[in-house]
Amino acid sequence: MWKTAKRSQLMVRVAVSIAALFLASWFSTMAYGSTNFATQKSFSTIDGITYVVITAIPVGEWPRGIAYNPSNGYIYVANSASDTVSVINGTTVIATIPVGARPQKIVYNPSNGYLYVTNWLSGTVSVINGTTVITAIPVGSEPEGVAYNPSNGYIYVANSASDTVSVIDGKTNKVIATIPVGREPCGVAYDSSNGYIYVVNSGSRTVSVINGTTVIATISVGITACEVAYNPSNGYIYVTDWNSGTVSVISTSVSTSSSSISSVTTPTTSTSTSVSTSSSSISSVTTPTTSTSTSSTSTSTKPIPSVVPTWAVAAVVVVAVCVGCVND
Repeated sequence: MWKTAKRSQLMVRVAVSIAALFLASWFSTMAYGSTNFATQKSFSTIDGITYVVITAIPVGEWPRGIAYNPSNGYIYVANSASDTVSVINGTTVIATIPVGARPQKIVYNPSNGYLYVTNWLSGTVSVINGTTVITAIPVGSEPEGVAYNPSNGYIYVANSASDTVSVIDGKTNKVIATIPVGREPCGVAYDSSNGYIYVVNSGSRTVSVINGTTVIATISVGITACEVAYNPSNGYIYVTDWNSGTVSVISTSVSTSSSSISSVTTPTTSTSTSVSTSSSSISSVTTPTTSTSTSSTSTSTKPIPSVVPTWAVAAVVVVAVCVGCVND
């Protein structure tokens, strides 16, 4: 009889412990936002004057890429887990367009008014006219980043699993070139000051600089670099270094004889500038962390907390409870 009572007591203790652990895990998830389903299925609209979120528009699952179409005033959102693109007019979804598997990024082509959507699992690019897919262009494996080059009318697609960039002619919607770049290319940006395309190679920690269909330079950046953007006000290229907690700033300077490209890796709060005066040179400079604030508040990126898996903690608790019962 006492053995049965002890066994029942053990089962109650284990059940209560596991329930408490799952509750703790749920609160941790809500605090750190690792699985916030509310943000995975909605699109927030911010008032550009008051800087206040005025509404959250329900779209598909895991909205990722986004682009604006000035020809019709619509916003296009790629829903990665739903394999669709939501078309938004103002604050209302007016259409949901089926595309390829795991759509990632979207770019607008002003020469024809089409939207180009990279489909990561399908290895294709969906071409949308208004609210209709007019074609799907086969590219490399796992396409991610995409950018439009108005100087030649080409669309550049980074194929992350092929280590290549597909070049699509916007007039024919055909691939006219496949350019080898670094490992795991992801982000793509266009520099209007020189007509170059910048491709971030996450696996190589580099940026490939493309002129037309030729790689003319390779620039070293931070660890796990991915996204890239061009700032026309100062001519700099900004590259996010996800694992470094930094942003690499690439300055393109032009001398009287030839062009030179330099790269500066700085903390995200730095405003330092690099200018190269030598001809046809490529340099990489890493600057130390500097602070421009006189307060004691740190401006460094907040590290992501390390969370012990729930199953591991549960196992430890169960063993502890069992040992306690045996000792009783």
